[in-house]
Amino acid sequence: MKKDFRYICFESLFESNLKTDELILIENDLSENQSLRAKQLSKQITDNIETIKNLITKYSENWTYERIGKSEKTSLLLGIGELQLKLSPNKVIISEWTKLTDIHSSSDGAKFVNAILDKISKNEFID
Repeated sequence: MKKDFRYICFESLFESNLKTDELILIENDLSENQSLRAKQLSKQITDNIETIKNLITKYSENWTYERIGKSEKTSLLLGIGELQLKLSPNKVIISEWTKLTDIHSSSDGAKFVNAILDKISKNEFID
């Protein structure tokens, strides 16, 4: 699997234990454009972490933020950050983060991420 900016951001945030203040992108061989996207997304979640966490809490019915698995939380933080940036259509963003969650977690985790990102995109970040 070719690692794109989303994959690099996922691995970097996961390895930092979701500590955005310690987020450093892992070594990679991204193209200039992909590298720029990774830096934009990293900065977006670092600058807006509280807003993003609040959105996760608001739309994760019956789940506290603390109960959400690390892989799912990583995808949600980055997926919401990417929705905020509006650099790709919402459907593409949701699909890509769902796929990444499926790789790193389970199909149930992927369905959870898909549902939350879909709800957030329809209520907060309308195309």
